Formats: sequence, C-alpha cells, structure tokens
Amino acid sequence: MAKIYVGIGHGGSDPGAVANGYKEKDLTLAIGRACYDELVRHSVQAKISRTTDKYMSVNEKVKESDSFGADFCLDIHINAGGGDGCEVYYHHSGGKSKQLADNINEALKAIGQNSRGLKIKMNSKGNADYFGIIRDTKASAVLVECGFIDNKNDLAQFDTAEEQKKLGIAIAH
Repeated sequence: MAKIYVGIGHGGSDPGAVANGYKEKDLTLAIGRACYDELVRHSVQAKISRTTDKYMSVNEKVKESDSFGADFCLDIHINAGGGDGCEVYYHHSGGKSKQLADNINEALKAIGQNSRGLKIKMNSKGNADYFGIIRDTKASAVLVECGFIDNKNDLAQFDTAEEQKKLGIAIAH
C-alpha cells in the first residue's frame, strides 16, 4: 500500500494568509489532521508534518517526506488574493502527481467547493516547478489550495470544525 506524507502549510510565527478573523495556519492544521486521521482510519501508512502550531520549512517537509519513503506527498494550504475556489498544483511532468491532483480536485468539487482547476507553476526561469514541495520531494507531490480565506463565500466552506473535517476527509479519499 502507498505511503502518504501530509504537509501542513505555515504554523508557529508564520500565520500564512490572514483574513476575516482566520489564520491559514489554524485552518490548514485542522484540515490536515482530518486528512491524516482518515488515511490512518483506512489503514494507510501516513505521516503528518505537524500536529501543533509549529513552523516547519519546506526543506524540512521534503526531508521528512523522503526519509519516510512517501509514495505521495501533499501540502495543504488556504489561498488569498481575491479569488474563488480550490486549486491543486502538480508536477509539470504530470504522471502520478497530476492523477493525485485530479483525484483531490474531484473530491473537493464533490463536497461543493468551486474549483479553479488543476495547475502547474514554474519558477521564474521556467525550468523547474515553483513550489519546493513539488519540485524537491522524491514522492509524487501536489499542493492543495482549499479555497480563499479572503472570500466570504469560500470561507463558508471551511470556517467551522465540521467543514474543516469534511475537507480533510475529501482530500484523503
């Protein structure tokens, strides 16, 4: 069975995006823990980057994912900047990373989240993926933006513990 590493965005002194009385680091922790718990509940061998409000760098997550021997790696985030909906970034070469991104995107849409689709983002030179978790980990990796913290319609999808759990479970499935 595949081994899955669940990275949690931001934490500690890095709140991530902040809007409408919420901090990304708190929302991602709740969503990520629900994802991890659901994976374990289904006997999937999983590891989570953090279970408390602490900061872990991208390099530390990559090292931990690689040491764990993860087959799949995902990093959970909340977006900001005035948009609407979830989006899932995958490795520019596609493959299992794109398949994982598509599965997560479809699961989020199935629970009612609007989708901005699957995306790749390259560095400024255009020769490597922008996101370190995707670029540097040995596992097939994705970065999940669950929605926009600064969009009240999006925020309504994950502003309660029950909704955060629902998102985490959807990502796990």
